[in-house]
Amino acid sequence: MHDLVVIYLTGMTGIWKAIPIGIVLKTSPLSIYLMTVLGASTAVVLIYLFNGWVRQFVQRKMKRDKLMRKTNKMDKLVSKFGIIGIGLLGTLSMGPNITIIMGLMVVNEKIKLLVWIIIGILLWSSILTSAASLSSELFERIAFFR
Repeated sequence: MHDLVVIYLTGMTGIWKAIPIGIVLKTSPLSIYLMTVLGASTAVVLIYLFNGWVRQFVQRKMKRDKLMRKTNKMDKLVSKFGIIGIGLLGTLSMGPNITIIMGLMVVNEKIKLLVWIIIGILLWSSILTSAASLSSELFERIAFFR
């Protein structure tokens, strides 16, 4: 039970962190997947719900020039890939939390962004958990024969 809480809380910080921790803790792939999805989705929904506060926090912490560069870059990415592309690709490359924070500053269709980020979390958590689990099993079998 303790392992599931650790994976869930780590999932709130990103899928790239939670999955390896689940593998190291020797948790079942299904449990890793579920806790990662729940943790990452919880964080994204909280950021979405507290968008105004998060926006003010980011604006206070980042210098105006740096924030403008990042929002301009995100705006270009949204123009190029659309909300669906940002939801799917941003979740993998930048992580769901950064994607929702930057996306909410640029995108008008905020609920659509949230939905596609959650779909990205579901998709990439599945793929990454499967890959990590299979490679871990393969590594253990190879190490066993030495």
